[in-house]
Amino acid sequence: MVMRAVGLIVTAGLALTACTGSPRDPDVSASPTGVPTPAASASPSPSSPAKPERPEAMKRTDAKGAAAAAEYFIELYPYVMATGDTEEFEAMSHRACGFCEQAVKDAERIKDRNQVFQGGTTKVKILDRFVQDDLTGIYPLDVEVNQAASETLAPDGSVVSSAEAQVSAHRVEIGRKDGHWVVVAIAPRPKS
Repeated sequence: MVMRAVGLIVTAGLALTACTGSPRDPDVSASPTGVPTPAASASPSPSSPAKPERPEAMKRTDAKGAAAAAEYFIELYPYVMATGDTEEFEAMSHRACGFCEQAVKDAERIKDRNQVFQGGTTKVKILDRFVQDDLTGIYPLDVEVNQAASETLAPDGSVVSSAEAQVSAHRVEIGRKDGHWVVVAIAPRPKS
């Protein structure tokens, strides 16, 4: 099964390119940038999204664990944008994931420019779980992302970018590397 992730997610007015690596590419099995570890995190401002709790189900190594990890990863996104705390997000990002890489760059840019990201809270609903690919070990999942309106403000308070609340469907490809869940791809949900 070869799935090429093409497309984008638009969040907070920032176009984020999806992953372009195929699960059969030789580099896909390479080690992620790190492993998820509980760490002290930056404190969000009063209007910033709070860091979501890691679900207990993420400890599982089956489809339910994959679904819990995918939900957590996507719900972590607005926190990363608001705080610039990318450590856990990077640890869960496979190096082939273009969306993941772009999200980290965007969070760092917001932080470096002393901008403020607010809103954008996300809720994820699993639509479909597919059988784990025997060759790659990847679990493909289709998800619905319900994201609140958000905006990025310049240091003077002017609006740099904004996004209306939206609901969108995506395909998430997630696997395990070195005993941890890693996101290999996030792309638009394929049409049936």
